[in-house]
Amino acid sequence: MVDNTIYHALLNGFLIAGLTSIGALPSLAGVRLPRWGLDFSLGFASGVMVVASFTSLIIPAFEKGLYIDVGIGMSIGVIAMVLLDAFIPHEHIVSGYEGPEHMRNRLRKAVLLAIAIAIHNIPEGLAVGVTTVYSIELGFATAIAIGLQDIPEGAAVALPLAMLWRGKFKGFAVAVLSGLVETVSAVAGATLFAFAHNILGIGMGFSAGAMIYIVVEEILPEILHETSSYRRISALGFFLGFYTMLYLDALLS
Repeated sequence: MVDNTIYHALLNGFLIAGLTSIGALPSLAGVRLPRWGLDFSLGFASGVMVVASFTSLIIPAFEKGLYIDVGIGMSIGVIAMVLLDAFIPHEHIVSGYEGPEHMRNRLRKAVLLAIAIAIHNIPEGLAVGVTTVYSIELGFATAIAIGLQDIPEGAAVALPLAMLWRGKFKGFAVAVLSGLVETVSAVAGATLFAFAHNILGIGMGFSAGAMIYIVVEEILPEILHETSSYRRISALGFFLGFYTMLYLDALLS
């Protein structure tokens, strides 16, 4: 049973990594991602992550009576993201650099953006892993929804790097690796909580807390700030992602 769960988590992880790679394919043709497209995709990702946090993680755990476990897990998830933000250098499109001050001028902006997306992929992969342990059907639904929002994320990683390095394949390769971060996270989460099923509620809370933190503290301030020219497009992306995850969860789980 444990082996079967880990196997499905691996398949789900490769699914989301594959969709990330599909999003990166335009970099091989020299395509450029417009700013409105990036804001739309970030809004879409936010909508998916908010709904997934509740329908795939918090509500199923509550249905098992794991109220305290979820609360503890969410707190740990938020703290983990705060620490990652503080100690791993990365770049936001609007708010700029975040991380140790001594690293500010040592890494180029496109690389920092790629690191930021890779950091955000960790809780997404964990969410797929822990939901697969809870239910294979729910894990698959979560993987599809997160994979769909990873398509534009793949483009957001590959296209700037391809222009910066003047190497189409280098940008594409980094985007593929950022997707594989989710595969590794999915398998790691499934392995841990398949063997430690008694703390599955903490794991589900951890993934939910981490994703909600990313949406509230990282993504929404980037796309809904006062000077943004694409706030309505971002909001449209958010609600499209919201509905996509909501109905995928209902149809596939």
